[in-house]
Amino acid sequence: MADRLPELSVEQLEFSAGEENSLRLLSDLVTRAAARWPDRTAVVCAHRTVTFAELRDAAAAAAGELRRAGLARGERVVIACEDPASVLALLLATAAAGAVHVLAEPELPGYAARHLLTDAAPARVLADASSSLAAAARAENLPVGQLRPFSLPVPARTAPEAAAIPSDPVSILYTSGSTGRPKGVVSTHANVLFAVRAIARRLRLTPDDVIGCVLPLTFDYGLYQLYLGLYSGAAVALGHGVDAGPGLVRFLLRHEVTVLPSVAGLTWSLCRLAERQSRRPPLRMLTNTGAALSPRLAARAREAFPGIDVVAMYGLTECKRVSVLLPEEWQERPTSVGRPLDDTEVLVLCPRTGQVLPPGEEGELVVRGPHLARGYWGDPQLTAQRFRRVGPAQETMLFTGDRGRVDAEGYVYVSGRDDDVYKANGFRVSAAEIALAAEDIPGVEKAHCLPGREDRPARLAVVTGRPAEEIRRELTDRIEWFKVPDHIRALAALPLRRNGKTDTAALEALLTGGTA
Repeated sequence: MADRLPELSVEQLEFSAGEENSLRLLSDLVTRAAARWPDRTAVVCAHRTVTFAELRDAAAAAAGELRRAGLARGERVVIACEDPASVLALLLATAAAGAVHVLAEPELPGYAARHLLTDAAPARVLADASSSLAAAARAENLPVGQLRPFSLPVPARTAPEAAAIPSDPVSILYTSGSTGRPKGVVSTHANVLFAVRAIARRLRLTPDDVIGCVLPLTFDYGLYQLYLGLYSGAAVALGHGVDAGPGLVRFLLRHEVTVLPSVAGLTWSLCRLAERQSRRPPLRMLTNTGAALSPRLAARAREAFPGIDVVAMYGLTECKRVSVLLPEEWQERPTSVGRPLDDTEVLVLCPRTGQVLPPGEEGELVVRGPHLARGYWGDPQLTAQRFRRVGPAQETMLFTGDRGRVDAEGYVYVSGRDDDVYKANGFRVSAAEIALAAEDIPGVEKAHCLPGREDRPARLAVVTGRPAEEIRRELTDRIEWFKVPDHIRALAALPLRRNGKTDTAALEALLTGGTA
């Protein structure tokens, strides 16, 4: 296996050295941004418009409150607020205090909220007082508060940073996994800052850009738009609800959005809406990750917005971003997800032998680079499975679970996965997690979910006497809406193999109208 580190160019070395002097911790992003662009807009949303200087002051005030409350280095803080500007200020404040933030939806369903609170074991929960997450935290006897960073008095001087170093954990982001329970991906300050720098450079973001984000901030693709704005000086316009649906074009026009982070379903909606209107937002770039960006959809986006740059990307929560296909590279490689980020390498391993495969051959994609997360919170077994030490130097590499290939020029192609994790409109969803949530419903004896694939959606079979629509309603109280399958079928029993496990081939035939 590769036993040498990727070489750095002189320019890369100079860039890294210069940036490391001012960017050590995540909270340094806002300090640097406020020094460069104090009066420029950092974030605009339905609740407020905030400059970089105002954001810096709010984060410093909140960090001081957290320190006075006794928050210790390395402790977890769950953050769940409706106001996205406050979310960003609290994320930066937690980082400045040396703690670890755990971002959650305020109205996280009870089943998912209980798992997150039990698994993360936070020292404090910062949530809207009336939210379901706050109620779940109170039921668990956890300290719950509603810290409003923009209402706090600005400190006369910035409080000293906590004794944190770049390799300290700063975030735990929960994502679906094949175990059936959402797993917490632990990232350090250094992981996050490397990814932010590398992505911003590859996308060529500038202070004149306005990034329009209608994606949930609990989705790492949405969250990192805030960090990219801080790093590049771009304003970030945040929307939700109708802004991600029929009001999308109006949202883009209102904020004069130039960069739209998107997923396939959102891009289809954007094209349909734009084709019905005479005015076009000033979009210069549309990025895509999550599900694959088909050449047909990319072409349609270019027709709807002449001159727009469409950028395909590949990433995982465990390392944020792996590769980016630049707009000028799309014509020759429309099915590629681009070349790896700077200082990042993608290897292709044979699933049987573990040997590195030559260019063009398909195997498991394995990633190495400075942005690899520390692992999974409280799960050393899964961490050892996905983050393996290999090669003569015993370097940690991320075994993605994705199948793909790398061509002779270094371009990456992704063809699918081998486990039950699939993508639903850009979100990672675990079929096992859906089945476990269904089995939590009274009256459901057993459940099995067949994961979605490119040619068919996910389907859930439940052994119950209750109607499928009742099961659907109860599922929405247990898992996020985007995880609930469109196809749910109640059965008298699941087809089984001799070993007692579900016969997935027979279930597939049964759910498609055949006989088991």
